[in-house]
Amino acid sequence: MKLKNVEERRMVFAIALPIMVQKLTHHFMLLIDRAFVGNLDSRYLAAVGNVLIPYNAMVFSFFAAATGLTVLVAQNVGRKNYTGAKQVSESAFFYLSLISVGLFLLWFFGADLIFALFGVSGEVLRYSAAYVRIVSVHLIFFGVEISAASILQGVGITRPIMVVGMIKSVLNIFLDWLLIFGHWGLPALGLEGAALATLISSLIGVALLFYSLFLPGNLPFRLSLQALFHPKWRLFRDAARIGIPSGLEILLYQSGNLVLVRLLNYIDPLAIGVYTLVIGVQTLPVLIYMGFAKATMTMVGQYWGEGKYAEAKNITYYSLKVAMKISVVCGLVFLLVPGFLVRVFTPDPVFLTRAVPLLRIAGVLLLSQTLNIVAGHAIRATGDTKWMLYSQIYGTAFVIGVSSFLIFRLSWGLIGIYLTTILDEFLRGSVNFFRFSLGRNPFRKNKMIRP
Repeated sequence: MKLKNVEERRMVFAIALPIMVQKLTHHFMLLIDRAFVGNLDSRYLAAVGNVLIPYNAMVFSFFAAATGLTVLVAQNVGRKNYTGAKQVSESAFFYLSLISVGLFLLWFFGADLIFALFGVSGEVLRYSAAYVRIVSVHLIFFGVEISAASILQGVGITRPIMVVGMIKSVLNIFLDWLLIFGHWGLPALGLEGAALATLISSLIGVALLFYSLFLPGNLPFRLSLQALFHPKWRLFRDAARIGIPSGLEILLYQSGNLVLVRLLNYIDPLAIGVYTLVIGVQTLPVLIYMGFAKATMTMVGQYWGEGKYAEAKNITYYSLKVAMKISVVCGLVFLLVPGFLVRVFTPDPVFLTRAVPLLRIAGVLLLSQTLNIVAGHAIRATGDTKWMLYSQIYGTAFVIGVSSFLIFRLSWGLIGIYLTTILDEFLRGSVNFFRFSLGRNPFRKNKMIRP
């Protein structure tokens, strides 16, 4: 399980740390958004919670569908086939941008209906729709953003992603202060100010990330602006065949969350606010070891392209070991000081009473999530994205079924949802780890995983 040389370890951190910093700064931006609006009115937390889960369900599914682009770029770079990496990158821009425009139209014109389907009503519905109509304008350019990020990640150059993410997050926090509270003579826009700050910073981030693709030294090939408008469907189709199962996998995961939103709104109007607040804090350590999962996918993809299967396994084991250590430390923080973490976002005693026990349970959940996330990214890097889709089909059915039983039959509420999630992540994480380690389905003797 040890890597052959220090250079490989350095490569893991060189890829992982920028992704980690970018994701953390972005998430801190979202948390500060919530802290600002939550201290104005706790109903704003419920509104943002109702927006984030269904909106992110589509956004994350779309981003996951670009996994095929990352995998193909990484494998072509591993083979030193830079022409192939260049052509598949150029073809992805047009089609991913086309899809993202469609998502914008859906959210901008269908926000009220979408939220109503999930049981949102009254003032919370009005706040949710107003917020998402503003932030959804970013979707027009989202295809450009995920194409650029996927290409850079596939090559293994992730520092531009980090730098752009940090600029975007700092700008968003400043604009939050300016627009939410109305400083420097501007009107206090409250929740709509938070949405506008997110939109402006996101659009600037898209422009900077796209520009970084053309800076010398970032890519081992040079993209052609003209080729971006003359896509080759065949090349995008190859990327889509790998990426679509990952997109469907995330969509299934998020669909399970959407059902949970409906269940949470059934419990009471504030349940969704409590749940998303805890998820927001819990996601911080997830984003830390997600950097190592993304590094694993890039390096496994490149080794797979070269036919170096033993090196691919060793790099996965090393990343998993580091990620596990991180999750243990963060889990202890959740167990020991949950009240302090919750008070950052709201002084409401009702939120505090309900969120603290959930955050303690989330500390236990981290270990299972770590195993599932890192092993899953290693499997995706081999091009076997269908396995992860099948795994998620089981996971979604399990979480919805068991959570419904615990909520309606045993009246366990939010705690029932978290206990179900712990069991699901542990079972799927263990199976996925053995799937990658054995190179085959652990439940039957089929052929070894090969490109």
